[in-house]
Amino acid sequence: MTDGPFRNAELSSRWKRYGDDLVSDATSLEERTAQACHSMLGDVDLTAVSTILGNIIDHTERPQMDLDLVSSIDALFDPHLKSPLTDLLQKHVTTNLRDQMPLATAVDQALQSTVEDWIGITKNRLDEECIRARDLGDLNEKGYSNGIERNREAFAAIASDALCDALTSGNKRAFRRALEKRTSVDDGPEE
Repeated sequence: MTDGPFRNAELSSRWKRYGDDLVSDATSLEERTAQACHSMLGDVDLTAVSTILGNIIDHTERPQMDLDLVSSIDALFDPHLKSPLTDLLQKHVTTNLRDQMPLATAVDQALQSTVEDWIGITKNRLDEECIRARDLGDLNEKGYSNGIERNREAFAAIASDALCDALTSGNKRAFRRALEKRTSVDDGPEE
């Protein structure tokens, strides 16, 4: 994949494939959305995130009294390498706990907020890559317009609950089925 709009970008092959999908009229919105989700999951240490979430969920199920719940939850993050996603999650959980939310509610809302932030940050990053590709001459004006619009549509179509489930379960192949090649003549793009 050396001829797509992101060929000069320092992105993973998954994101370069997504760039190809943005400018391809043969790729449906559903396929672009699945590729975006698949690429997002490829950017994170899914094992660490699901382990942290599992430890927090286990903590919510233990009937114990914590004198400092924020410190107890922060301690669950400490053994893992910091990443932008785990930092976001930790900040949201901590904020919710300081707002006196029950732990289970704080975690559920923090995960949802984290995923929504992650979707927005990633969408903006891909918009910037489209701008960069246009400025480098890798995208013409029509391709740029299509890329920006299709990127907006793909990220707007992401089901945040599905990403939350993938993070919680550690399932890096959660969106793989939607990426499988269509084989029937009647299975063309929906656009």
